Amino acid sequence: MPKRGENIRKRKDGRWEARFIAGRDCNGKARYRSVYGKSYTEAKEKAKSEQGKKDTQKQGNDGLLFHDLLERWLQNSRIRYKRSTYSKYKYIIDSHLAPMVGEMQVKDIDTAKINFLLGNKMKNGGLSRGEPLSPAYVRTMAVILKAVLDYGVREEICGFLKPEIYKPVVKNRKIHTLTHAEYRQLQGHCQKHLNVTSIGILIALGTGLRVGELCALRWEDIDARNQLLHVRQTVSRMKDDNGKCKWLTEQPKTASSIRDIPIPNRLMEYLLQMEGRLASAYVVSGNENFMNPRTFEYRYHKEVRASNIASINFHALRHPYVKPTTKKYLFFLVPMIQLS
Repeated sequence: MPKRGENIRKRKDGRWEARFIAGRDCNGKARYRSVYGKSYTEAKEKAKSEQGKKDTQKQGNDGLLFHDLLERWLQNSRIRYKRSTYSKYKYIIDSHLAPMVGEMQVKDIDTAKINFLLGNKMKNGGLSRGEPLSPAYVRTMAVILKAVLDYGVREEICGFLKPEIYKPVVKNRKIHTLTHAEYRQLQGHCQKHLNVTSIGILIALGTGLRVGELCALRWEDIDARNQLLHVRQTVSRMKDDNGKCKWLTEQPKTASSIRDIPIPNRLMEYLLQMEGRLASAYVVSGNENFMNPRTFEYRYHKEVRASNIASINFHALRHPYVKPTTKKYLFFLVPMIQLS
């Protein structure tokens, strides 16, 4: 018969169930697992066997280096992230985290050590001349370390760390946005000098597309009948296994980024003027090879200078669509809908 504290019980279907702690979540809370047997003894022996396997695995992890834990996490995460995100994380691990903590044993890692090392990265962590790394970059490093350690806790490779890893505060930069007059001036210039770059700018003004989404936009993604623009891809930059940078098309970063956007009437008129192009051609390149965002932004700035307005970051064109409730940007809404 089961003893108090054994966590073994007989189920209504006649089988015996034995529960045991299989691991802990990222908050240190126990995760339970059940095994079943036809008798009390069978269920107890199965639970004992599984716990024995876990103890053996724990002993094997006692001398595990943090570098090995980083590699395990990377392999486990490969299918969970976009290729560009995975590439970025791998670069940060290979260039910063592995040299920083890779030779430490996992059992010796604690929050104080990690926070001290991240603090050093803020002061002189750059790769070339020891220049400081930005708070945003170090914050990404902290996010990766937190994810790696949470994975280690779930797999019972390391213990739960408390308090949390410190994440540097990233100050919001002041974004220069177009004034009403500048908006009209840039729009008018693009309408008078219609080409693949200016049509891209008009699309951005009328829809708020990100530059990667704009570069991945094909003519077949524009539904003239229903006046809808289908966002299905984005152009991203990543490093391959040899450390070389390359551009590729992939799904946008979140599920909500895959969307259909209504096309303003006036913008639709200008898009129809560009008709006759291959459906499979990319809008801003004019052919079946996509243009990388850096090249498009270079051409965008040339058009901005030609329109005689102050230089403005391309991403700022998206700002009214991100925060349309801010009074400063309300004037955009009607002009962008009408593009008149």
